[in-house]
Amino acid sequence: MPRPITPAQRAAQITFALKGHLKNVQISYVRAAALLAKVRDEKLYRALGHDGMESYAAERLGLQRASLYHYLQIYDWLRRSHREWLAAHPKGFIPELSDAYGLMWIEGQLEHGDLEPKARAELEALREKALAGKLTRREIDEFRARGKKRHDTLRALAASLAALRRRAAAFETLPPGVLSDLDSALGRLNAASGALARAMRLASPRGMRVAAIRAESPPGWTRAVDRRGPRRAV
Repeated sequence: MPRPITPAQRAAQITFALKGHLKNVQISYVRAAALLAKVRDEKLYRALGHDGMESYAAERLGLQRASLYHYLQIYDWLRRSHREWLAAHPKGFIPELSDAYGLMWIEGQLEHGDLEPKARAELEALREKALAGKLTRREIDEFRARGKKRHDTLRALAASLAALRRRAAAFETLPPGVLSDLDSALGRLNAASGALARAMRLASPRGMRVAAIRAESPPGWTRAVDRRGPRRAV
């Protein structure tokens, strides 16, 4: 008669099965995104009588507009930055769908050349944690709080410098180059403040994703004239 398995053995068996199922979930959203992109790029929705991706996704897949664009945006990001996750049998860690949005946004922010060095270093650290599956919402909130404090300081400095610039402009005997130097400093302060403002949007992931879709349409997409976001040109 076989010996009954111990609770530890049963827990190990269930844990092993869970790892496999969770891995399949992560692979599934990547494959779904890739197939949706194929339908988009090859205009296969027309073969089924649809004039665009939105009606195809809603009527054939029960996939609403926001979800459709999220999947397509994920695919375009993966093709550009993480092609290894699109392999038939991907190896290594793949983030969950909710974490992938945050990672995609972080990498997008790191592409901005005017990002403040301290914010860049923090985003690099958050990216490493996201790639390892260890990024938490608390860390995002703390990043936002630090960024907001620096942003407010830069705004205050810019306001003070702008007031000084107005006063300086009233002097008729101002030394040459002073106003241009002040304008240059104001420009750098405003650029750094704007970069921090973009970075702080990470604290609201869902709102950030919608904003990202509207502001950074994938290649081949056009802005709609209303406020519902980008649409595919057909």
